[in-house]
Amino acid sequence: MIRNAKVADAKAILLLTKQLAKESRFMLHEPGEQDLSMQQQEAILADFTGSKSKVFLLLELDQKIVGFCVGIGSSARRNQHNLYCVMGIQTAFTGKGLGRELLNSLELWASQYGFTRLELTVMAHNHKAIKLYLSHGFEQEGIKRQSLKIDGEYVDEIYMSKLLV
Repeated sequence: MIRNAKVADAKAILLLTKQLAKESRFMLHEPGEQDLSMQQQEAILADFTGSKSKVFLLLELDQKIVGFCVGIGSSARRNQHNLYCVMGIQTAFTGKGLGRELLNSLELWASQYGFTRLELTVMAHNHKAIKLYLSHGFEQEGIKRQSLKIDGEYVDEIYMSKLLV
């Protein structure tokens, strides 16, 4: 089931982000780097509640949160039609079409609130995610060379977007 996050989900989201940092080399933050308190996470979620410019979607299976997809819009009028996307799913639940479901839900939400462009970055070695995004209609726009440094090695990010109109 995909649903909007609530403030009451703060603890589960903190646990999920810690788990994703441990098991994946594709998330921005390393294990232990993003150490939000419960109050900070609750404040973040409260800010998303009822917003028309950002959304925090959760992927819940058997009453356990196993993934998320966040869309954040800009406040500037010239690019307020853009929605920047970040997504993460526990490794045990990848390859089952759940990422596609999250993207479908995000796209539906974006269309309802007047967004016409989805954009994201993906690490160049994250072949599964790139395949998912391409199959969902995203196109590569460019490469952010040596954008990240993981385990002492520079990693490029691919900039991708999808136009909704």
